[in-house]
Amino acid sequence: MIRTTLILLTVSLSLMAEEKWTPIFDGKSTQGWEPRAKVETFKAVDGELHLSSQVNVWVVSDLQMGDFEVETEVMIPQENKGFNSGLGFRLIGDEGKPKGYQCEIDRGKPAGVYGIGMGGWLFPKGPEQTAAYKKATKDLFKPEAWNHFRVEAKGPRIRTFLNGKLIAEVEHEQSLKGRFGIQHHGKGGTVKFRNLRARELK
Repeated sequence: MIRTTLILLTVSLSLMAEEKWTPIFDGKSTQGWEPRAKVETFKAVDGELHLSSQVNVWVVSDLQMGDFEVETEVMIPQENKGFNSGLGFRLIGDEGKPKGYQCEIDRGKPAGVYGIGMGGWLFPKGPEQTAAYKKATKDLFKPEAWNHFRVEAKGPRIRTFLNGKLIAEVEHEQSLKGRFGIQHHGKGGTVKFRNLRARELK
């Protein structure tokens, strides 16, 4: 009886944890998002968030969090081999380009961590770390497929995951709370996001 009760309690707690996820994209509209520059296209299409632009642009969420877990699936455009995007978090600033952190989304440094207005690359940094990073991410990012990105941020500790594999671990405390964002670095093409959601970490 005790064993059964413990199993039921474990299942119940697991379900409660799942209920804490907050969709950042409702799957039907761009409500709750604000472009910070002119975009070509920013719209919801069949449960996906589509963003295209000829200029470097950030689109930021109304939702703000401090300690959290955020995840999404991303499809980059196939025709643009140099395409660059990002998943922003703890972004601050009410207008223009935000300041904060970016989980990189591209062929070159997927799941790397960039400090926007905070010194540039936080991970990988230096030849030794970069070599280890390249080895860990070899063939992990699939440019022709949906790729899953996840970020955990708790206090100054930031961790990124690409397709289920831990990639970056960074300690940085310059920005500890802010908005989420998606980026298009310009030069055309449409980047697509789906299943974009976050939950607070206690």
